[in-house]
Amino acid sequence: MECRFSLTPSPLLVLFACLSVPSALEAGEAVFPLRAAPDGRYFVDSAGRPFFYHADTGWTVTKKLVPKEVDEYLDDRRARGFTAIHVHTFSKEQGPLANRDGQAPFEPPDDILKPNERYWQNVDSILRAARSRNLLVAMAAIWIRWGGKDREGWRYQLTPDNARPYGRFLGTRYREFQNLIWILGGDANPIERSSAIAEIALGIQESAPHQLISVHNRPENSSASFFGSQQWLGVNMAYTYGETYIHVLGEWNRLGKVWPIVLGESGYEEESNDGRGGEPFRVRRQAYGAILSGALGGHAFGQKHIWRFDEKWRGALDSPATRHIAHVKKLFASRPWYRLIPDQESELVIDGRGFFGDVDYVPAARTADGGLAIVYVPQARPVAVDLGRLRGPLRAEWFDPTTGEIVEVEGAPFEAAGPRKFAPPPKNAAGDTDFALVLEGR
Repeated sequence: MECRFSLTPSPLLVLFACLSVPSALEAGEAVFPLRAAPDGRYFVDSAGRPFFYHADTGWTVTKKLVPKEVDEYLDDRRARGFTAIHVHTFSKEQGPLANRDGQAPFEPPDDILKPNERYWQNVDSILRAARSRNLLVAMAAIWIRWGGKDREGWRYQLTPDNARPYGRFLGTRYREFQNLIWILGGDANPIERSSAIAEIALGIQESAPHQLISVHNRPENSSASFFGSQQWLGVNMAYTYGETYIHVLGEWNRLGKVWPIVLGESGYEEESNDGRGGEPFRVRRQAYGAILSGALGGHAFGQKHIWRFDEKWRGALDSPATRHIAHVKKLFASRPWYRLIPDQESELVIDGRGFFGDVDYVPAARTADGGLAIVYVPQARPVAVDLGRLRGPLRAEWFDPTTGEIVEVEGAPFEAAGPRKFAPPPKNAAGDTDFALVLEGR
């Protein structure tokens, strides 16, 4: 067996890694680090297998939870099928800067080149805990936000002078973690901090070139919006509070280099930052719409009480949307989702699709060989599909996104010839109207 390393480890580490990889492969676990697939559209692990990014946003875990609670949270998310978590290294959001042990990340608190070792040891332990569970960690290096009256960000603490040294600090400290990728920026466009953000990335890459890097800008601005020309950009993170298929489809069609697209953030369950509500139906619609429109990297799920880790976080572990979102992975990761091509020209769904831009628009995608097509219908109505675009005979099922249960379409299998109408059941198990039509060639 061949073992490859981007760093020069000790002989003992080499032996440990080479012994560990086979057991991980046998268990079907991802072998980190990740990289872009040859076509750039999705992730593969170090064994060359497609990796479905199915993340939970536990942003404030580094300061809100103690180790026993971290284990509880990670065990729950691992058991529910999540493959990744989002975390802040440190944050002014949701309470004091210090963690539960009273430790601030820096001494003095605003000098990012004066790390407090006791604080960062806690971050280390969270990364080790995630690694032991084979969870990918997408970690925000520094959350800049807007500045001005917005005092929850670190825009003013980041400068052209300290950015590269800070990146070196992160890369050197965390280069051993193969299960780590980086999120730069944070809830705002970089504008006058663009060069400083790039300097952080370059500093990380000096010691940890194997760790992918993305950027979290303001809504409707992907990572590639500001940094598409940068060689260090490895993940194109989409961020929108609108209908996700619109934003993601724009990134799928972006000219130039191709990166895996990940829906990194959108509306959270029980939260309504844009006044459009935080119901489970919205959360489901976001995920299915994004993936079928080109987010073949995957997506991140958000729950209000989880990312804040407030007094309700334990009860929210089993929230309705948390249960429903598990079926996103069940549907896509069990099939060659990474080969799907968005149905941009309505060649697959030829009637009943609705109007592009509306909440009830029908996102759809199919593989080039015609062996798989998935059509997400947010509002129950018949849709006409051109089966001639597929390879038959075709199995046809309606997939309930709230339970993962399937209803076989009467009359299947079908020949791959001509248009055919499909009418979903009127209600899913949660009483909503969304279903996914799955067509698979035998």
